[in-house]
Amino acid sequence: MEKLYKRFEVLAIKLKLRIQTEKFLVARIKLTFFYSLTSMIILVGSSLILYHTLLSNLSESILESVDDPDTALTILNSTQDILQNRFITVDSIILFFVIIIGFFITQKTLKPIKDSMEKQKRFVADASHELRTPVTIIISGIEVALRNKNLDFLTARKTLENTLVEMNELSQLSRTLLDISKYHKSKKVDYVPIAIDEVIQSVAIKINILALEKGITINSALQFHEFVLGSTSELERVFYNILTNAITHTEKEGMIHIADSVSLNTYIITITDTGSGIEKDILRKIFDPFFRGDTSRSSHGAGLGLTITQKIIESHNGTINVKSEKNIGTNFTVTLPITSR
Repeated sequence: MEKLYKRFEVLAIKLKLRIQTEKFLVARIKLTFFYSLTSMIILVGSSLILYHTLLSNLSESILESVDDPDTALTILNSTQDILQNRFITVDSIILFFVIIIGFFITQKTLKPIKDSMEKQKRFVADASHELRTPVTIIISGIEVALRNKNLDFLTARKTLENTLVEMNELSQLSRTLLDISKYHKSKKVDYVPIAIDEVIQSVAIKINILALEKGITINSALQFHEFVLGSTSELERVFYNILTNAITHTEKEGMIHIADSVSLNTYIITITDTGSGIEKDILRKIFDPFFRGDTSRSSHGAGLGLTITQKIIESHNGTINVKSEKNIGTNFTVTLPITSR
């Protein structure tokens, strides 16, 4: 029965992808039709104006240069036929190329929409998987406990403790998903001027305990006291996520360096570690939802930390970039626009 269900699931996914592909093909054809129709209206209109202008000028020239009216009429009819054929031929060729080019242009036009839909579907699928895991563990644990006829107090307590742990993880994941959803909305947030260097310094002090446990040194060399429009709690979350990742992927006796600079009314923060680094083929994926770069190092978290970090920075009209070299280290650069106090 399980095998049959899996086959049905695979078939359903393939059918869904095929339907989606067909929908985009139909959309491309429709868009190409409208491109072509618009081009045809413009082309035919321009051709008619040009045709009548040329014909009028040629008619005047022929009538003036030819004395015999019958001969002039014959030449005029012949000229009219030639002009019509030439215009129809040229317009048909142009329209043919417009349709071909339009079909390829529509692919580029629809590509961002298609990519966005695929990202949303992948996000929903990943979120469903992450939510299903703790639920499955909870259900399995309770079912095993209920089937145990010799269930004692200690075993029941252990089951409840495990259930509570999974429920907490489920609750945390749900809150994080809601946070990401919040940053997808174009809702205007009333930010206030905050001293960004103080925010970073505060996070560095709090997280230094985790660094000391691994024998890692956090070197803070902040020099500028600037203000940015933002939320203290949100920006604290940003730098907590970055520094936590740095500590996680840096070996004992390693170092994390925090520095700042100012350029063109922009505050620039760089956080560099001497950790294991990130491979080039996965570097561009680290901000993707549910992406875990090195699952062998840590099984905790759903891979949403850097995703929400990027969303927060973007909501503050800033940018976040990462550079990394394997076995050398990683460098995160965050930029935020400076504001007056």
